[in-house]
Amino acid sequence: MILKKYIQENTNDNPYYIDPKTGELFQSNSNVVYIQTQEERLRAKQNYNNKRIKEQQSSILHEKYKKYGTFIWNIYNLTQQTELPLKASNITRIMFLSTYINYNGTLMFTQRESMNKKDMQKILKLSNGEFCYFYNEMIKNKIFIIKDDKYYLNYNLFKKGSISKSKIMNLIQQDKYITRLYVDGVRTLYNKSTSRSHKTLSYLFQIMPYVNRQYNIVCRNPLEDNLDDIQCMSLGEFCDVINYNKHNVRQLRRMLFDPKFEFKNKITSAIRLVSDDSNTLHDKIFINPCIYYAGDKWEEVEVLGKF
Repeated sequence: MILKKYIQENTNDNPYYIDPKTGELFQSNSNVVYIQTQEERLRAKQNYNNKRIKEQQSSILHEKYKKYGTFIWNIYNLTQQTELPLKASNITRIMFLSTYINYNGTLMFTQRESMNKKDMQKILKLSNGEFCYFYNEMIKNKIFIIKDDKYYLNYNLFKKGSISKSKIMNLIQQDKYITRLYVDGVRTLYNKSTSRSHKTLSYLFQIMPYVNRQYNIVCRNPLEDNLDDIQCMSLGEFCDVINYNKHNVRQLRRMLFDPKFEFKNKITSAIRLVSDDSNTLHDKIFINPCIYYAGDKWEEVEVLGKF
């Protein structure tokens, strides 16, 4: 905003001010007087309104962050089904375990105590054999990094804290994107499951590259912002992507879509199917934003997915 100062003159110790452009006189008891043009007033009003809108949007985002709680950034490759070449059940387990890292990427058992192998097995609730296979696979694929007797998760896959804009742009150039894994949602979902169901749960994470970043709907164009232009992926197409036999689609629906769990005093599900007709294979698929979400349209996702 540009403000113009009047020229001050004095007559018998009574100050008055002259507009150098119009010659208009103005008297004031203050020492400094400023004026604005009509254009400047309109610009100032618009700036004020823009500031209010940003403050309102910031308030909404703050409330949503409070609702869904803390999160971990998961970095994934948009051009492939999963960035992790792991056994399916172990994808679920590492997503869950990632919610225990601190800002340095260290796996923490408590706020002050780092996690050891025994703690890890206890949290994951795995048998000796299952945990041994999981642990060796994490080491083999360099997902675990051991330093000073502490376990760190690969920084290129999981991160807690802010990510710079330059880092985000660098990821995009590599066809990689980030999404928030919500700590409470992922842990609640995992703790309600059994080790036998971890393979089925992994489909929720394997499908991530096909989840629209704003509307959390499984689709063929995940970067599309216009809801009307999103090319929704049916349950039948979902089966093709995860290499699941379509003949067993009702079993998949029962195992992955029907189970309910309590989150923030509300009964919900990890995935919701929205039907347009009686054909199950045509159902649209929404991922619950309390599990993971990259965008900022929580309300619309909740309404569209009927969560």
